[in-house]
Amino acid sequence: MNKQVLTVTMSQIIICSIFLILVFIVVKTLFSIKSERRIKAFALDDKTQDDLSIADLFLKFCLNSIKIFSKSLKKSQVLNDYAKHFEKYLIYNDNQTFKSIDYISLKFLVMFGIQILYVISLSIKYAAFSLPVFLIGSIIGFFSVDFIIIWLYKNHKKLIEQQLLQAIVMMNSAFKSGKNILQAISIVKKELPSPIKDEFSIIYTDLTYGLDINVCFERFYNRVKVEEAKYITSSLSLLSKTGGNIVTVFNMIEKNFYDRLKIKNELEALTSSSKFLYRMLISLPILFILVIVAMNPTYFNPLISTKIGYIIDLAILVLYVIYIMIIKRMMRVEEV
Repeated sequence: MNKQVLTVTMSQIIICSIFLILVFIVVKTLFSIKSERRIKAFALDDKTQDDLSIADLFLKFCLNSIKIFSKSLKKSQVLNDYAKHFEKYLIYNDNQTFKSIDYISLKFLVMFGIQILYVISLSIKYAAFSLPVFLIGSIIGFFSVDFIIIWLYKNHKKLIEQQLLQAIVMMNSAFKSGKNILQAISIVKKELPSPIKDEFSIIYTDLTYGLDINVCFERFYNRVKVEEAKYITSSLSLLSKTGGNIVTVFNMIEKNFYDRLKIKNELEALTSSSKFLYRMLISLPILFILVIVAMNPTYFNPLISTKIGYIIDLAILVLYVIYIMIIKRMMRVEEV
């Protein structure tokens, strides 16, 4: 019996290791491609070297699979409407190679991957099929992509907030040296990296098509939803209505940005301990469950094999959500 348990455990470890390796390869490849794009403008293009690594081939295969699957999903009007919710996440997509429907395809493919892993694990353990576990795993796989996309989106927004101050300082210096608006924005989009470079490239294109500067920055705010961009839009709108010196306006914007950044850094320093405590209190129940499962794998079997156990699981989930809401409310710091 112990030998059989050891064999099953080793098989599970091997499957999990292969899955983690694949995830690591994909993440590493994405970071490599991002780094390559940053230095591509400063590197020589070797036309003779066109061999792709295994990671590149795997990533290319995944992207092609998503595109092929998206062709089938496009026929559904319901899925097309659902895909519109992901259009705001496309603003940081280089060359617009990824469409909103591709996010839906990725969600389905991840869900199918988890279902296949579940079936493989059942065949290895010779265990019975459990519909609730299958459905829960499918739901987690389907919506896990949303959390990753939102996390990446928030990181990009945070990066734009950091780079926007550099852009304003650069534009202000350009105005002081006698440059006009188009020249100042052109300097920003050439000197600063993405994603602010991409946004100012759009602003530059809008200006060349004859849009007012305040309209261009209003469109910029509607894309990124950053409060600093809203402040620039309001200042430029007031400038266009009342007149004034643009250098003075950008001096005021630059000073305001520095003050906001200082206050934000002080607030983060004051609330860092509360955030850490909040995360610890949320993770403690999960860590507690993992420790019990590691010590006694069959301890929670009544909760996942009986109807009463399913009801208790639902009650535990509701209580855990209420627990998170209460802890978040207690740890929240009101911004004045």
